[in-house]
Amino acid sequence: MTTRGRTASKPSTSGTGRDMPTIAQTVTALITAATAIGALIFTGLSLNATRDQVAAAQAQNRVAEQGQFTDRYTKAIEQIGQQGADRLQVRLGGIYALERLAHDSPRDQSTIIEVLSAFVRTNAPRPPLRPFEDTSCPDQTVSPDVQAALTVMGRRNGSKDEVRVNLTSVCLIRANLDGANFSGADFSGSYLSEASLVEANLVGADMRANLSRTDMTRASLVGAKMSIAWMQNAVLYEADLTGAKMNDANLSGANLYHADLTGADLTNANLVITTATGATLIRTDLTSADFSHSSLKDARLLGTRLIDTNLTSSDLSGAFLAAVDHSGTIVQDVVVDSHTTGIWW
Repeated sequence: MTTRGRTASKPSTSGTGRDMPTIAQTVTALITAATAIGALIFTGLSLNATRDQVAAAQAQNRVAEQGQFTDRYTKAIEQIGQQGADRLQVRLGGIYALERLAHDSPRDQSTIIEVLSAFVRTNAPRPPLRPFEDTSCPDQTVSPDVQAALTVMGRRNGSKDEVRVNLTSVCLIRANLDGANFSGADFSGSYLSEASLVEANLVGADMRANLSRTDMTRASLVGAKMSIAWMQNAVLYEADLTGAKMNDANLSGANLYHADLTGADLTNANLVITTATGATLIRTDLTSADFSHSSLKDARLLGTRLIDTNLTSSDLSGAFLAAVDHSGTIVQDVVVDSHTTGIWW
């Protein structure tokens, strides 16, 4: 039997257009894209406008803030300018207002420090131009407003300093500067006798001043200028005097117990009857210094210059001396014991 085969016809893929985008779809896509682009442009314009508005508002705020600062500053200046004992509280208010302004506007701190420095110099007694003598200044403690100005300057943010604190040639007897930051300050020619500078930061300060009976316990005086300073009976207990310039200074009767005098310059200094027990005198220059009748018990003298130094009747019990330059050193009646190291005489 014969079977007749039929060939199945294939569907046509041409001419129908069912897989091709229609004109309506194309138009819709174009409209959508144009809308998106328009939205982006509008958003960008809106952002620019908002940014401009914010910038304008910030500028107005800055102008307003500066105006407020100027008003506060002017008022504070007027307050500290008030004279008379009955206006003390007004002056104190002005001083603390300036401190607040310095905190609120760090860029103006230098101006405020200059104002407060000038306030101290014009309101505290000024000594006559003659050698340091305790009778050169009135025997009176600094006034409360001057003390307040010193306190404010002493707790400023030192990292904002652009000027040096200028407290030259002024009587600051018995002032309280405990823990104060006066690094780099200029106290030259001033009288700080009996003042308290316990743990004060006086790094690099100019301390060519009258510091008799001043308490500088644990103060940092690294690199300080103290040549010709008057430091009779001063307390420098555990003070850091590394690299300090103390040539020709009068330190008679001073307490240098456990003080660090590494690299300090004490040439021609008067150290008679000084207590330097446990002091560090590494590479210290004591050329022609008078250390007679003093205590250097347990002190460390390593690489110390003792050229022509007077050690008459000094106590070097337990002292450690090594690599010292002792040419011309006067060692008459020096006291030593079995723990003294480096005896050459």
